[in-house]
Amino acid sequence: MKVLRFVLQLALGICVPLALQLWDKRRLSPQQREASWNFATWGSALYAFGPLSMLGWCWVTRRGWRGLALGVVSTLLVVGVLVGCNAAIDWLLPK
Repeated sequence: MKVLRFVLQLALGICVPLALQLWDKRRLSPQQREASWNFATWGSALYAFGPLSMLGWCWVTRRGWRGLALGVVSTLLVVGVLVGCNAAIDWLLPK
């Protein structure tokens, strides 16, 4: 069970920020899209930092206080989803 929980949390920690960043990238202006990460940087940020990559993503695409605030809010949102999924796993899978 511990291995299953670890794998699910690892996968969600990468997939949830990726989905949010892909959704956000479609909404960006052409200048913001140009300023965003290339695929190598994007993949390494998601792999290395998971939900915390939202801070860097918002800072790179928006700059300034607005980007920082949006990064903090989106990071907290992603962490909340991960905590909720962890609670659901606890509820669904008996120990």
